[in-house]
Amino acid sequence: MLAMTLRAPRRKSVGLAYMLWALFGLFGLHRLYLGRTLSAAGMAAITVLSVPLIWSGLGLLGFVTTGTWALADALLIPSMTRELNDPVPGA
Repeated sequence: MLAMTLRAPRRKSVGLAYMLWALFGLFGLHRLYLGRTLSAAGMAAITVLSVPLIWSGLGLLGFVTTGTWALADALLIPSMTRELNDPVPGA
C-alpha cells in the first residue's frame, strides 16, 4: 500500500539539459538541473568573478576555464542524465 502512495521521482530530460547548457552553460545551470549542485556553484562562481576581471589575465583565464568545462559537459550530459535516471543496480 505504501508503494502505491509514493510518487516516482521525475526523470530528467537530456534535451532540457542541453537547452540549459546552450543558454546558461558558463553558469552551470545544466549541472544544477542534473543534481550536481556543488560543481554548478563552482562554475557560476568562477564566471561571476571573471566578469569584473575580464580586462586582466585572471578574468580571461576564468572564462577559458568555464568555457572548456562547459564544452566537456556537452559530451557528458547524456551519461550524467542516464546516471541520474537509471536505478542503482543491486538496490
